[in-house]
Amino acid sequence: MVGLAVLAALVALPAAPVLAAAKVKALPSPIYQPGSVPIGADVSYPQCGHRLPFGQAFGIVGVNGGRASTFNPCLATELAWADHDSTDDGLEPAVSVYLNTGDPGSTYLGETVPDWPTSGLTPIGPCLATELLGHWPGLGQTSPACAYQYGYQRAQADLAWLSQAAAQARISESIRSVPVWLDVETSNTWQASTELNLVDLQGMVAALQTAGMTQLGVYGIGAEWLEITGGTQDVAGGSIFALPSWLLGSGSLAQAESSCQSEPLSGGEVEITQFPLPNVDGDYAC
Repeated sequence: MVGLAVLAALVALPAAPVLAAAKVKALPSPIYQPGSVPIGADVSYPQCGHRLPFGQAFGIVGVNGGRASTFNPCLATELAWADHDSTDDGLEPAVSVYLNTGDPGSTYLGETVPDWPTSGLTPIGPCLATELLGHWPGLGQTSPACAYQYGYQRAQADLAWLSQAAAQARISESIRSVPVWLDVETSNTWQASTELNLVDLQGMVAALQTAGMTQLGVYGIGAEWLEITGGTQDVAGGSIFALPSWLLGSGSLAQAESSCQSEPLSGGEVEITQFPLPNVDGDYAC
């Protein structure tokens, strides 16, 4: 089993910022009442400094700050909330996390993307830099290989942040046993090419699997998923094919229960559906 120190060494990235240990107060009533359907809740950077729910069956925590290249400063606090305050009724693990995704390319809105790769060996070929005058290397190419490398590096960074936060939160589970959901929405930055976006996500999956993360899934809504990836419900979706789905878009718990029968994003089954609660989103385990 790879320990946290080994995982941090594996990603070989600069140390993440010191994690905030914000003190939070519980809501006046639990989101789950005895005799009702057990539900989970998901939280992330918008809940920093706010009261977190209690009584949830399970908690899903956002690792990022709304963008793939940002960081949730309250990650440790929220991981501890999910681990220590969830009832863990067995429908879903007490702690899961989700990662923001994106594929901006080497430039976005006329600005250079600073973390876009300029090199790297990938299963689909090398990521190469463009050449400037005098053969000096320029920006990384907008190519499938560089998109794959970008996704791989972003997942590595997420794992470094997650490992540090999990150690600070002292969660009871090994970090490798925590389910990871890839948040794929049009509110993040994507290229026009669905091929490039798909290999970016495949790069993320590869990095997570290399680190020993075995419980992976995808989060989103059908129309946006199709716009971003072009669809992944057959083997052409590669490593994304057959991943389970966490669906957003339900307006109530009753709709969330019904949405379990909806078409999944990829080839796997619908595992969780999301619906709104006061202050946070609720999650129904199908």
